Amino acid sequence: MSGTEPRGETKRTKGPAGSRAAPKRGVKGSDGALYGAIGALVGALAALVWWSLPGDRAPDAIDPNAPDDPATAERDDAGSPGVKRGLTRPPSASAELAILTDASDAVVRGLASVAEIGKRLDVRHCGGTCDAVKKFMADEDAFEIDVLKAEDLLLPPEDTMDTVAAGLTPAERERARRKPTAVMIRTQGSTTAEQLPARAVFAAAAVLAEALDGFVYDEVSRRIETARDAASHAIVARLGEPAFARSHIVIQLYRQDDGTARLLTLGMQRFGSPDLSIRGANMASGPLLAEVINAAASQIAHGRSDAPITVTLDDVARVVGKKPAELSSNPDGARPVVLDVVRPERVEGDPDNDMAELVPEEGATREGWDTVVARLFGGTPSMTAAVDDEELAGVATNARKSLAGAIARFEAGEGELFVKGPFPIPEEARVDGGAATETLWVAAASCDARRCTGVLSNEPTYATNIALGKTTSVKRDEAVDWMIQRRDGGVLGGESIKVLKARAPK
Repeated sequence: MSGTEPRGETKRTKGPAGSRAAPKRGVKGSDGALYGAIGALVGALAALVWWSLPGDRAPDAIDPNAPDDPATAERDDAGSPGVKRGLTRPPSASAELAILTDASDAVVRGLASVAEIGKRLDVRHCGGTCDAVKKFMADEDAFEIDVLKAEDLLLPPEDTMDTVAAGLTPAERERARRKPTAVMIRTQGSTTAEQLPARAVFAAAAVLAEALDGFVYDEVSRRIETARDAASHAIVARLGEPAFARSHIVIQLYRQDDGTARLLTLGMQRFGSPDLSIRGANMASGPLLAEVINAAASQIAHGRSDAPITVTLDDVARVVGKKPAELSSNPDGARPVVLDVVRPERVEGDPDNDMAELVPEEGATREGWDTVVARLFGGTPSMTAAVDDEELAGVATNARKSLAGAIARFEAGEGELFVKGPFPIPEEARVDGGAATETLWVAAASCDARRCTGVLSNEPTYATNIALGKTTSVKRDEAVDWMIQRRDGGVLGGESIKVLKARAPK
């Protein structure tokens, strides 16, 4: 699954970085808190990371003020009356990341400067483009560093840390929440195929996280990561080559009132683009259509501004980091799809970000998006998106065999026990013929010979007959994983988490 995040676990950003005034370089005091306080936070499950590779498109500079193409006149299309076609870009690209640290004020202020960051930039942070990144950082209108209290960032609530900081151990999550200081990095600049604002923010954040033994907090994707994981987002491609990677944005997937899916990106402002959305698809198509969005986003980040956008199976394969044959049983039979770009109909809860909607030729309907999936991947959504995951099935088998031992350790007081099991999705919530169950974690209070009973510890996406914090149970013979959070901070079990994390290339 490619960075899709269930909307039920998210809060919306109301103040994107690009809406702020042009930054001025320098280390500031607590007055920087004004910036950190802007915006509700966006919640998410951990997104999986693959790098996108170059396409066959020229890296032309992007002119955000270019006049609309005559072909992008007002028209009635795909059920959206009076929408305007074409991609209208924000006036500039902008980004921000925060480093959470417990280093002393003197150490923080000694390191949080353009000169000190520049000394530490390495090829792992910026590839062969470090000189260009340093030059960009030296522009006081493009690069800014603030030092502020971590509490002014409005960090995600503690009970969401299992998803916000999915890659951290329990001990690291506790450390991250207790870091008293935040160093905020903001970048802003012209939107070009070189994408220097994005390059600089990821490079500088990785440098400071390493130097300050800190964690990186990304407000846009609502993600807290170790310095090592944050460095995996660094843009090391040569100038002019595609800089976009799937890990740079989040794609939210949620069910609309009519049972269809809506997908929405968060983070395209970093590439001088509006966030992208689609609507009206089958829920089962969500993971595949997220990759279609990523393929379109890669083109846009690399300079594409005109509409419509053509996406091929090769485009999707490049952005996913797989071969076309791994995505389709008949890659030679795959056909391109054409996606129009229109002004979206906003719904309650949407961010204040600039937005654009992708619409297939057949319209933003189940049938229209089914056609997109069939042309690209060679199957119906229900056939193609269904995952027969042998590796996770093996984890589940082993978990059921070893659960008795885990319960004994829990009852001996070794730590807190979590059991993962299936919960039914009501028929009305899967009108598209999607999966019948959703696997969720339960914090166990007690276990008997048949089941473990406790409270649900993560927010359901589709299982609408259960809620976070409610008392429920998992049958022992239906458990798919277990985990013990030991009192010393260690973790036992949680093999499904390890499998999913291992699938995200660094």
